[in-house]
Amino acid sequence: MDVWWTSGGHLLNIQQMVMNQEIDKFPIKDLPSRYNIGRSALYERFKHANIKANKEGTRSFVSGEQLEELDRLHNHLKRGGTFEDFEALLTQEFTENSQEAISLNSSPDSPVDVHRTSSWEAEREALEVLIDAIASGIERVAINRIQSVNPIGYMGQLKMAAEEGWLLTTSEVKELIKVKPHTRKGEDTYRRGSWLFTKAGKIGRETAWRVAKEETGNDN
Repeated sequence: MDVWWTSGGHLLNIQQMVMNQEIDKFPIKDLPSRYNIGRSALYERFKHANIKANKEGTRSFVSGEQLEELDRLHNHLKRGGTFEDFEALLTQEFTENSQEAISLNSSPDSPVDVHRTSSWEAEREALEVLIDAIASGIERVAINRIQSVNPIGYMGQLKMAAEEGWLLTTSEVKELIKVKPHTRKGEDTYRRGSWLFTKAGKIGRETAWRVAKEETGNDN
């Protein structure tokens, strides 16, 4: 057996060195069981962590640095955090190849059909966006058309959204109040002045917010 001697006289064999190198190549197929999630959830985590899958032949894997980032996102979500308030450290861009790698290297216990391709996923995502646009497009267009130079003009728009029961995206709320809405751990409501913004699901990839005016008790 081939062996190597370190400067301190310690013996290392070639097999051990290879094992150390393999730590930096964690198979994608083992990620769902590592985090106890399905392929779709893993797909979302790759996007929000800016993870681009690596491939060697038919093998798909993440590097040690990417695995650390996925672990950090996992711990963030376990502590009650969301994708929206997670700040990714990596600058790599999620690609269709990454999505395909997840699809083809899912664990055998994954409840999702592993034969679905990245093309199918792209079509599904486009359909979801179209449905969201049909469901909420009219409300959002109406709000965007109501523009005013009045510094408190946004109050009227918020009042309209509250009375009509419209759901606003995070970017739409930010455009109106000039601050990105956020919540503390364990809470679903953000307060800004006399307005309350409560999380109400998703609109596309953004958080949806329901608007309400806070009762002050002085409206008699």
